[in-house]
Amino acid sequence: MANHTQLYDYKAKEPVLLGGTHSQFSTDEGVTWIPLKGAKELGDIGDIAESVECTTIDDDRKVYCGGLKDSAEKELTIYYYDDDADQKALIAAAEAQETVRIRHQWPNGTRATYDLKLLGYQIMSGTADGFMQLKVSGRQASDVSWSNADAEQGD
Repeated sequence: MANHTQLYDYKAKEPVLLGGTHSQFSTDEGVTWIPLKGAKELGDIGDIAESVECTTIDDDRKVYCGGLKDSAEKELTIYYYDDDADQKALIAAAEAQETVRIRHQWPNGTRATYDLKLLGYQIMSGTADGFMQLKVSGRQASDVSWSNADAEQGD
C-alpha cells in the first residue's frame, strides 16, 4: 500500500437531527414571533447564483461569473390544526400574499432568519389514514441571516 500524506485531519461528528427544530414567523418584521406549530418540512433554505457567461475575446475558453442570487420556490408543510390561532394568522398572511419573516432554530442552536413572500396556501390531499396537512407556498425574499441562539440570549 502506498504511503502518502493525508490532505487533512478530520474526525466525524454526529450530524444534527431535524427532530426538535422549532420555527416561528413574524408579520411585523421580527418585533413579535408567532410559533409555527406542526411543521413537518421546511424546504430548502438559502440562495444560489446562476452562472453568467462573461467571456472576452482575450479568453481561450468560456469564462463564467456569478449572477444575481435567487432562491427556489418554497413550501412549508405543516400539520393542520383547525383550532390554532397561530396557524390562522399564517393562513391569513398567505391569503393576503404578505411578506413574513421566518425563523428556524435547530436543536444545536443554529438559527436561520429570512423574509418569505407568501404566495398562498393549500390543504393537501392525502389518504384515508393520513392527517390533514397545510402547504404554505412562497419564495424567499431576502438573504438568510445565520446565527446561533446561544449568542442571542435576548430573543
